This record gives sequence, C-alpha cells and structure tokens, in this order.
Amino acid sequence: MLVLTGCAASLLKDPPRTDEEYYTRSKEYVDDGLYPEAMQILAALKVRFPYSQYVALADLGIADIHFDRGRYIEAVDAYRSFLKYHPQHEKAPFAMLRIAQAYKEQIPSTLFFLPPAAEKDQASTRLAISAYKDMLSRFPQSDEAVEAKEELDVCRLELAKHEIYVARFYYTREKWKAAAGRAEGLLRDYAGLGLDSEALLIAAESRFALGDHAEALQSASRLETEFPATDEAEDTAELLTRLRAMKLNTDDKATPASPREG
Repeated sequence: MLVLTGCAASLLKDPPRTDEEYYTRSKEYVDDGLYPEAMQILAALKVRFPYSQYVALADLGIADIHFDRGRYIEAVDAYRSFLKYHPQHEKAPFAMLRIAQAYKEQIPSTLFFLPPAAEKDQASTRLAISAYKDMLSRFPQSDEAVEAKEELDVCRLELAKHEIYVARFYYTREKWKAAAGRAEGLLRDYAGLGLDSEALLIAAESRFALGDHAEALQSASRLETEFPATDEAEDTAELLTRLRAMKLNTDDKATPASPREG
C-alpha cells in the first residue's frame, strides 16, 4: 500500500502528460527497481493512449518486468500476448527469445543438496528447445539468433545428459532393450555434445546381450573409429574382437563351396 500510495503521489505531483513521458517514466521506475510503479504507469499509458506507438512497448515492458522479477510463467504469457497483437514489431525476435529464456530459467538446477539435474523432469528443457527452434525458424538472420543458437545447444546438452542418465539406469539393471533404445536415441537426436562414446558403448553391449550382433558390431565399430582414444573404446575392444570373429565365421558358413575341378 505504501508503495502504491507513493507512486500515486508522484504522479499527482509531477504527472506525465504525453505517451512518451509515460513510457520514459516507466523506464526510470524500472531502473530504480520500482517494478509495481512501472507496471502501474504502463497500464495507465495503455488506457490513456490506446492508439499510441508506445502501447506495443508498454506491452513488452510489462513482459520484461515479469521476467526480471523471476515470474517466468507470467512473462511467457505476456510475451505471447505482445506477439499476438504486434507480430510484425521490430522487437518480435527479442520477445520470442525471451519466451525461450523464460523456459530455460525453469530448467532444474544442480545443487549439492539436491539430486543431479539430469535425474529431474525435463519438461521445461523441452519447452525451451522448442521455443528456441521456433525463434530461429522465424528470425534466422536476427541479432538475437546468435544468442539463441548458443542457448539452444546448452538446453540440448541438458536433455542429452538426461538421456544418458536414463540409459545408464537401464544398463546397470540389465534392461538391455530399454538401455539400447535410450542410447541410440541420444546418438540420433543429440550427437556431438560429448556423450557419443558412452552412448555407443551402452548401445553395443546392450545389443550384444540381446543377441542383435549386427547392431552391436555397428556401434562398436563406430566407437573404435570415431573415438579411438576414449576409455569406452578400450572397454569395448574385447567385445569388438568377438563380434568380428562371429561375423567372420558366419560369412564363411554362408560362402558356397567351390566346385571341384575335373
């Protein structure tokens, strides 16, 4: 109440007169950390000057205040409202980037007294990835695109960590089909993020345990070729030798005998 009373008193003492003055005053309040006052004056701007060019900036300013205060659900709604009513605005790429960032801010963090982030629900990570992709699809040449690509890779890595965590979980419990599926899914959807060698090892050994020797040989061979200096390549060397011997024996049996001469 004291804050709102102070804001009202300020407006009565030195009230802004034009739409520009209203918007400038809101920026001053934001700079001073007076978010309720800024929200109030932006709402007043929209009522008093409904056809002003500053209405779009007021909508964006309200969304920014929600974001800066850590109210990410409200921020997403406000940015989406801005995009709905001002789809061609020059700040549209920024609004789309902020939607993705709002989801990213909700990704579970890793703290020493909590389970690792990879063990937690990844709904916010998937929403962030989707939002970044939408932004890059619509505004690939925008100034915000570079930042969006960098943050997209961070989110993809978080999801890849979750996938390898689940693959390990099934692997250690000898749930071979589930382990192979998760590892191969990671290699398909999140390759090149630093987890490929472990995924290939899990896929190779799980497929071998299932009797899928051709698939096991394919994963083990990739591991040897693409990541030869890793611990995983060393761990799979014996398996690879066995798989190649099995394939050689199979090929020999499949080769028809040569007809005898004469």
